[in-house]
Amino acid sequence: MVEALLSQFVRRADGAWRRVESFCAYVAALLIAVAMVLTVVEVLSRKLFNAPLPGVIDMFDLGMAAVAFLGASYCQRTGGHVRMEMVVRRLSGRTLWVTESLTAFLAFGFVVAVGLASAEAVSRAYRVGDSTMDLLLPVWPSKVLITLALFVLAVRLGLQLIDSLRLVRAPESEPITALPPVS
Repeated sequence: MVEALLSQFVRRADGAWRRVESFCAYVAALLIAVAMVLTVVEVLSRKLFNAPLPGVIDMFDLGMAAVAFLGASYCQRTGGHVRMEMVVRRLSGRTLWVTESLTAFLAFGFVVAVGLASAEAVSRAYRVGDSTMDLLLPVWPSKVLITLALFVLAVRLGLQLIDSLRLVRAPESEPITALPPVS
């Protein structure tokens, strides 16, 4: 009974969270497309008119970290990140899921700690009026995106932790969000 309720919760939460992760990945893709267009316009402007676009470096500085972090949760969900599986791929059953639970717990703790530090950096940047060098654009909106992306990743890792712990209890069950090693 508990197994069925937990499985149902994880399945529903995962389905809802997939939409959030996909939205974040689309925003990251859109920011990459904007950066590509800005780069082409910048190069053409320099070559054809000998007039660089002002503030392009500022915009890249603000956007690149957000691009990197916004796709992190999607990458975690799909298993697109680098995993060291030399040992884990040899494990099975309860031992595998205890190992996966431990790594999900450690990753979750790390992401939460970095997310809290990031939230403090947002607050500090807002309080002091931190801005870019050329256009004096405020820095805090970019830092908010990073903090949000870390929150999205923390929820993904939390779901994977819950699923891994569920599989420790019932290792014969099918994983919902947990990432079994690639054979």
